[in-house]
Amino acid sequence: MDQVFDVADLITAIEQARVNVAEGLRGAYGAKVAYAGLLNQKWASFDWFELQHNDSSDEGKAVRKEKEAFYEVLKGEQHSNPHKIWGDIRKYAKTDRYGKPVVEGAEGGEGEGGEQGSDNAKHNRSPQLRNLEELTALFKFNRRQESLSDELKQCQAYIAKALESLGVDIGMIGD
Repeated sequence: MDQVFDVADLITAIEQARVNVAEGLRGAYGAKVAYAGLLNQKWASFDWFELQHNDSSDEGKAVRKEKEAFYEVLKGEQHSNPHKIWGDIRKYAKTDRYGKPVVEGAEGGEGEGGEQGSDNAKHNRSPQLRNLEELTALFKFNRRQESLSDELKQCQAYIAKALESLGVDIGMIGD
């Protein structure tokens, strides 16, 4: 690694290294997107990428088993942060299943209409996706409560009906 170059060779080596990094990143991105798509096919009946790390359902156990197998491969390659790569794959899987978030009022998509950082991600969701995510979060929250008032029990039933009308199988929603 500590090879000594003359100036012209150094510039050439830097240019080649730059290309090698870009090609490696492109290849890594494509591999992650392809892996995410295959996992979506495997688990088409539920949003595996939304499950929490401690989900004890059968689906959660299956996803955790896959994640552990993936981590083993990365650790074998001395990857320093397998959690980051798994997070990327979950993000790509969600995009693969639901598409990129819609930016309302922007014709060209990302980059237009102001900053598009992770803080704004929830504001850039399509109405369908926003309803699915927020109703699912409410449904899970209410289900975890020790007890609910009669009003909230009725509300939970309406939330379940709303999710079902959006095509969600309530029985497949994990904690």
